Amino acid sequence: MINDFAGARFAFAKLIVNNLDRSAAFYRTVCEYGEGQWVEADLAGRPIAEVIFRKPEGGMELAILAYLDGTTSAAGDVTIAFDTADLDAFEHRLVAAGGTIVAPIKALEFGGNSLRIAFYRDIDGYLLEVMER
Repeated sequence: MINDFAGARFAFAKLIVNNLDRSAAFYRTVCEYGEGQWVEADLAGRPIAEVIFRKPEGGMELAILAYLDGTTSAAGDVTIAFDTADLDAFEHRLVAAGGTIVAPIKALEFGGNSLRIAFYRDIDGYLLEVMER
């Protein structure tokens, strides 16, 4: 039982990608993740491989998954939010790694907080919302 909580709490999301090595390299470069935990398994009768990127304190932060049976999957409508201490540097790494800018960096006041925010697409078409608080 997780913290005596009987309901459900969001734990993580898995992005289904077509090229696991390429996507893992993208997220390692852009988010400065380490190597990640590589796993091969069977999911509903289909062989898969996935990479699990963890937070420094141990919790899962992002998982990406690819089917190994030769079929491809389309990227779904998912927005992934990231916090960063340096949005300009994040954007530079993202563009250099093949990502694209959807909405440029802008200052935003939200709920009494000042932040800078921008939206990007990763190399598989997933939308990234990135905030510098």
